[in-house]
Amino acid sequence: MSASNFVTSAVIQHLYIHVPFCAHLCPYCGFFKTRNVPAETRGFVPALLAELRWARANFDVRPLTVYFGGGTPTALSVSQLEELFAGWPWPLTAREFTVEANPLTVSARKAAVLRAAGVNRVSLGAQAFDAASLRLLGRRHDADGVRATVAVLRAAGFDNLNLDLMYALPGQTFAQWASSLSAAVALAPEHLSAYNLSYEEDTEFFRRFIVSGGGADTDREREFFLRTTAHLARHGYAQYEISNFARAGRESAHNRAYWRGEDYLGCGPGACSTVGLQRWQNLADNRRYIEALTVTGAPPRDIEPLTVKMKTAEKIMLGLRTREGVPLTLLTDQPDALENLIREGLLTVSGDRAALTLAGRLVTDSVAELLMG
Repeated sequence: MSASNFVTSAVIQHLYIHVPFCAHLCPYCGFFKTRNVPAETRGFVPALLAELRWARANFDVRPLTVYFGGGTPTALSVSQLEELFAGWPWPLTAREFTVEANPLTVSARKAAVLRAAGVNRVSLGAQAFDAASLRLLGRRHDADGVRATVAVLRAAGFDNLNLDLMYALPGQTFAQWASSLSAAVALAPEHLSAYNLSYEEDTEFFRRFIVSGGGADTDREREFFLRTTAHLARHGYAQYEISNFARAGRESAHNRAYWRGEDYLGCGPGACSTVGLQRWQNLADNRRYIEALTVTGAPPRDIEPLTVKMKTAEKIMLGLRTREGVPLTLLTDQPDALENLIREGLLTVSGDRAALTLAGRLVTDSVAELLMG
């Protein structure tokens, strides 16, 4: 582990802030998070501001996109958010400034604070609209709570909202999922993220369903996926990434930067960064993170060197998930695989790029493995 600084001349335009606090820990979530209690949150904002100052001193950061994820960023109090934005070391003028939110932690006052600080996009964790699915996911809100929160955010002036949804849940029927999709579309969000439930190893869901012999069913998941893309296409949401759908011009600029393999800086406990041929992850421990920033002014990090081959493989894997696909220049080492995939109808070439067909999207990981060699 190292907390040593290094200076790079590269301009970093994408900033991620990890807020690891939740009022309730959902059983499916594999991200680093802890309960939103004083023993965990005390000292977090000053430590985060110290890391942001460290980032400004060591990198040429010019935030074009900012993304607050978690955890639940809106679990922070109004006073904590005000303190954070008051100490923000760059102009609060990012072209896209997203904050993830939970329906239970958004008030009119909090929404106003976010909007006044320059936040212009909110990603709301709806996950489902039927009571059975919400109970299974351990969510404490209901469908009316999502609707009420959307109304609060619209009243505060937010005109760019995403709703997060999850499908292929254990026991979930196609009718339940269609109902959730219809309820989400009825709220007219500019963006929808629809994720196939994944079973992360360090989660209750993994222990409950995978270890016990249940869980994933590939054929069922594919049917959910096909129904999702068809339903959202009928309502004007274009699929621009495997799990993401948007009205024209409302695609997430921050996430697209990830998928293109651009550099990004992550701040907060557990946050990851990739700059050039280095990647690091901050220590996923709130107490030790706060102590390190308080004592040294630098985040405790595990640093991993990358190679050009590793970066190229990641660009192929991530790029294939997108509508634009990947440049053919990245695929020159696998001409036979490329030709076979095109012949099998899994890949299509337009101009200087290769992209998955609908059939290819059903086996994205397998296609990526073949093209990465």
